[in-house]
This record gives sequence, C-alpha cells and structure tokens, in this order.
Amino acid sequence: MAINEYLKIGVLGGMGPEASVAFYNRIIKLFQQEQGAKHNFEYPEMLIHNMPSPDNVEAGVEDELADYLLNSTRMLEQAGMQLLAIPCNSAHVHIDKVMAAVQGKVLNILEETAKAVHQSGLRKVLLLATKSTLKYEIYQSYLKDLGIETIVPSQAHQEITTQAIMSVCGGSINSTTRSAMVKIVEAYPDAQGVVLGCTEIPLIIGQEDLQIPCFDTAEILARATYEHCLNK
Repeated sequence: MAINEYLKIGVLGGMGPEASVAFYNRIIKLFQQEQGAKHNFEYPEMLIHNMPSPDNVEAGVEDELADYLLNSTRMLEQAGMQLLAIPCNSAHVHIDKVMAAVQGKVLNILEETAKAVHQSGLRKVLLLATKSTLKYEIYQSYLKDLGIETIVPSQAHQEITTQAIMSVCGGSINSTTRSAMVKIVEAYPDAQGVVLGCTEIPLIIGQEDLQIPCFDTAEILARATYEHCLNK
C-alpha cells in the first residue's frame, strides 16, 4: 500500500559499499532538509542492491560488470523500483546498456555532473577518478559537448588516487590520504574546478579542503535522484 507519492528508488550499489551507504544518507538528508521529513512515511521507498561485482577501480568494467548491472536492474524493477541510480562513476561505461534495458528512469551521473559544471560557468576542470573511468574517457565527451576542457592527472597522481580510493573501500581513511589528494588538486593550477569523479573521493576530500570549486558527483547524483523522485 503506497503511503506517499514519491517514485520508488532503486540503487545499483556495492561499488563500493561505503559510497552506497553515503549515497543513501545523502538522499535521507535532502528529504530532512528540504521536505522537513521526520516520520518514516515521509521518506521515499528505497531498495539498495549491494552487488559483489568485479573490481572496477583499475580494470573491471568489461562485460562481466555489465552482466552484474543488468541483473541488478532486473531485480530492482521486478521489486517495483521506478527510478534507478548508480552511485559509481566507473560503472557508467555501461550506462547505455542499462538505460536500454529498463522500463523506468535511469539517472546518468556523467550527464548530471557535466550539467552542473556547465551551469557554474567554468570551462576547464581537473578530473579525479578511477583508472577505469580515465581509461574509457567516459566523462570527456559529456564535458566537451558543453564546451568544457578536461584535465587528466598524471600517471603518478592516478596511482595516488587509486590508493586513496582503495583506502575508503578498506575503511581506512586518514589525514595523510586527505593531504595527498589535496596536493594533487594543487598540482594543476590551470584547473578552474575539480570533478570528484569517483563516489569514494568525496568521502576523503570536499569543498572545505579545496581552494577551487569542487563538484561532488555523489552529491550531484543524490540531488538529481531527490528531484526526480519528487516529480513523479
């Protein structure tokens, strides 16, 4: 029995688990802050499928991951979820396959982030992301279509970023990790802003740590999910 008019949210999660938990919390906070939600029935119905999928930080975005995503999509839609979100940037290498397979709405973190950068008026941004995201260049076309240049970190900085992401996945974030990520951003003075293009990275650094505008892709996706959820 439906007790509110919100769309039911399905989350393709587990990539990684910490980022999925943080995404859920962001949705809850938005309903509290903007809808005054307090009682259980004032929140949307939400189902998270925590997938034990292949590694997608360094390499695992091939066909096996696509199979996991499509299987999760079927499970969530069969459970009645109407609005799907994938709080993992790297997994969006398969976003077209997922969108083609669903009946409802699938949010695209790449598209939503590119729109946010465009709306800010910035024209050159540093992209911090997994090796997979950088390898397949899944952000560049979305940004380029809106007149935005992407700065890709050096191989050495990609290695540091990978270590930082894996520290989140292993539950061991510390001040040294945070400082290392801040130094990477500072190493690119031409960047007008920075895209935190992996949903683990906002768990390490945020706008309070940086001197240039920061685009938190997890928050951008959460905001888009919240807004679509309201507008049934």
